[in-house]
Amino acid sequence: MEIPLIPDLSNPKWLIIQKILKTIDSKRSRKIASRLKIQDVNIFIDCIKVLILADTFEQDYSYVISEINANINLRRFMELNYLPEVDYLYKFISKLENNQLDIYLRNIFKISRNIHKKGRRYVIIDTSSIPVDINTWRKRYKIGKGKKYRWSHSSSEGYYVGYKVILAIDALTFEVLGFEILEGSPNDAKLLENFVEKLCNSKKVRMGDFIMCDRGFTSKTNYHILISRFLLVPMIFARKNTDVKRILSTLTPPISIWNGKKYLLSIWKKIVKEFVEILEIWNVFREIRSNIELFFNVAKNCVRLNKVHQFTKESVGKKVIRAFHLTFELIRISKSFNIGIRELAEM
Repeated sequence: MEIPLIPDLSNPKWLIIQKILKTIDSKRSRKIASRLKIQDVNIFIDCIKVLILADTFEQDYSYVISEINANINLRRFMELNYLPEVDYLYKFISKLENNQLDIYLRNIFKISRNIHKKGRRYVIIDTSSIPVDINTWRKRYKIGKGKKYRWSHSSSEGYYVGYKVILAIDALTFEVLGFEILEGSPNDAKLLENFVEKLCNSKKVRMGDFIMCDRGFTSKTNYHILISRFLLVPMIFARKNTDVKRILSTLTPPISIWNGKKYLLSIWKKIVKEFVEILEIWNVFREIRSNIELFFNVAKNCVRLNKVHQFTKESVGKKVIRAFHLTFELIRISKSFNIGIRELAEM
């Protein structure tokens, strides 16, 4: 049974949503939207408000719109100038480019620009399954290799129909640094190099930063790539059969030092030294690395990312963009109300 949406400011969840809606309705938000060349900014803002409310209460868009129509207090709480019809909202979402939505949400929920300049960043990278909400029995003839849908597999979900997402967040602030949606179930270890390269190109990750991953990313190649190609400190949890001595003995300095960049050699030596020191204190970083699991828990339990009702990579992408940026903002605001992340995931 669907719960009625009645604004209650004694409830922390409604207070958090109120803060988010005010951010979306701010002058800064409108300026960001106008810079993205969105034609009707006012309608765009109202549509985003409806999407945010639907996502945070894990309700269908049609139900949320009907609740706003039926409840004048909810409409006042939302401060809407225009309430879109369901058909218009779906058309609006389909016409909106993923890049536009990502830039808009990233900028309105952005934290201080100078945080990365103050020191080195601890970055956590992990993957998660994104199942789509389809009847696998009824659609069984459309599922398989070369067909409309594909089977995927994960240790937590088992076999499912959907996508896989690789995500990078700041270990301390939970800021979303980057993510990519992938079809099927590619091996985690094979995804790391290309993903880190994109993070470095976008300057979300810089030389000397720490990269934290679980055992799924463990491979000798990944250690070598992070240290010698990107000059990053790998904090990849090693498997029991990982030969760390062999990894260290086969490390070579970056080729670029022979092309007039001799200063990189001292940086490389420093990173290797830090890597050796970290090998002896793996367990210290377990709790920090688990922050990305808390992030995924909030995204799946609070923003309905556990089973999405979108069926194409493009539409799933829009859902993931909203879910990740909204999750970051929910975590950030909940701290001001002294609400823990685990408590937030159960709200």
